[in-house]
Amino acid sequence: MECVAFRLIVPFSFESMFSLMPRKTNVVPIPHDIIYQQNPQINSGMEAVDTFVSQSLLTPAGASVNPLQVYVEIGTYIWILGLLVLLIYSLISVLQLKKQLKSAQLIGQNIYQVKNLKTPFVLGLTNPQIYLPVGLSKEEQNYILLHEQIHIHRKDHIIKIFALLILSIHWFNPLVWIAFMLMSMDMELSCDEKVLKEVNEDIKKPYANSLLSLAAGKHILNGSPLAFGEGNVKGRIKNVLNYKKPSFWVIFLSIIIVVTIGIGLVANPKSTASFNGSSYRVKEILYQAPMYSFVYTLDTAPQYCISSDYVLYSKQIADEGWIMHGGLNCYEISRQKLYTLFDIPFNNVQEAIEQTKLIYRADTDDDNKTFYMVMIYALSGGKIYLSI
Repeated sequence: MECVAFRLIVPFSFESMFSLMPRKTNVVPIPHDIIYQQNPQINSGMEAVDTFVSQSLLTPAGASVNPLQVYVEIGTYIWILGLLVLLIYSLISVLQLKKQLKSAQLIGQNIYQVKNLKTPFVLGLTNPQIYLPVGLSKEEQNYILLHEQIHIHRKDHIIKIFALLILSIHWFNPLVWIAFMLMSMDMELSCDEKVLKEVNEDIKKPYANSLLSLAAGKHILNGSPLAFGEGNVKGRIKNVLNYKKPSFWVIFLSIIIVVTIGIGLVANPKSTASFNGSSYRVKEILYQAPMYSFVYTLDTAPQYCISSDYVLYSKQIADEGWIMHGGLNCYEISRQKLYTLFDIPFNNVQEAIEQTKLIYRADTDDDNKTFYMVMIYALSGGKIYLSI
């Protein structure tokens, strides 16, 4: 769950050779500024998909606004509405719950008894309180208190609030809802197992009976997402009855595996380029400006790469390090003006320009105002030409 939360709320990541995330191949990311393009296009490497999506995004004749801007604006309003609805519902449910708990009787430090309550739970952020039903036997009360105290000790009441905020932001994603429910379920199962581990006698049957008895009757939680209720009683009873205390080595290896997988899922694959996860060698020299005194061959031409944050790099064959040239931005230029960048556009240059779908530009900081262009067109899974 921690890996999922990191990916959902942190807008950046880091690269590692140990990453378990799949390496993207033959995929061109959607440009960050696509909504501001007059004729937005994508280049996913699948020509049929590219054609269909790009045509659907074409600006209608006479329209001055990219239709994608309208769709994004409408989607933004819908997202904000869903976010507010979920947060307001959570707040109202907690306020209603507190109203129903006014008759609670304090029986110990942060421990209350409630007459019309059938389900024990923890509620609160800075000062979490435990609410117990009236009429519990001494044995049942000990089990339940231990369970709820484990919740508090592990800061589950705080974690669940953060998880709810993440869910509210990503409310449109059904996988986040599933992750939230599984997280809540795992919290309960883990606390049950901790209770069985802490008590040095076999209490599986009486503990399971307590869970079953507490699941029946009238509840008071009313679906509050911030309170820990009995939830998934059937699964919890099965887990309690089948519980076996794991050995030290099983726990140790499990921790190592979980930490390793967690780091592997948090990190991105280590890559020197973003478009297809690898660096680019020059396969064909389309054009060389006659003003330069040197001439590149396929053996001496530089190697290029594009980082995951759209920065263009190059290096000479004999060099070890990469030289950064600048960030790539979508470049709006007509084909006619593109031709003027070449003194004599040969046939192979003309062919490349005619088939170009997307053009990116990187401006350097040198005094000559040098800029690089990345001209992209999809043929046989997608080819990328770099023109200086």
